[in-house]
Amino acid sequence: MFSLGKRSAALSNPKVGLLNLRAENAAELVRLDSAFLARLFEAIEVQDSAVPQCDVLFLYADIAPGGGVTGSVQGLREIIRDSGAKVVVVASANPPDRYIKAGAERPYGRANLVMTLNRRGNSFEHFFTELFSKMKTGVSMPDAWVQLDPQVPVCVADSNPETIFACELGALSFA
Repeated sequence: MFSLGKRSAALSNPKVGLLNLRAENAAELVRLDSAFLARLFEAIEVQDSAVPQCDVLFLYADIAPGGGVTGSVQGLREIIRDSGAKVVVVASANPPDRYIKAGAERPYGRANLVMTLNRRGNSFEHFFTELFSKMKTGVSMPDAWVQLDPQVPVCVADSNPETIFACELGALSFA
C-alpha cells in the first residue's frame, strides 16, 4: 500500500464549492456533480463567476493552449489560492499539455489537484463518491486514490475517469 509516511491532516466539515466558468456548456455537469456531492457534504456553494471560499473546489473551465483559464482573468493557481481549497478537481476535461502549462508551480495556490482528461460518463461520480467516502473514514487522499485506481495496468482502471492527480499537499482526509 502506498503511504507518504506522514500523518493525515483532516479537514473538518469541509465546504464544497463548484465554480462554473463554462456557463451553459457545463450546466448539466454542475447539476449532476452537485447532486452527488450533496449526498456526501453538508455545505455546497455553486458559483458562475466569483470564486467560492471552500475546502474542496470543483472547477468547470476550459484551459487555453497557453495555460490560461478561459472566462477568467485569473489563472488556475490564482483560483486555487483565492478559494482556499485544499482539494481541487478540474471537473471538465482538458488536454494534458494545457494542464501542464496551467498547473505550473507558483509560490501560492497549492492543493491536492485532480485534472480531468476524460470523465467517462458515470465513472466520474462513482469514483469521487468512493474517494470522498474513504476520506471521510480517515483514509488519506493518496491512500484512497491508490486503492481505487492502482498505478499498475489492471482492468479496474478502465472503469475510472481518466485523470492526473498532483498530490501537492499530501495526506489529507476529512474528519
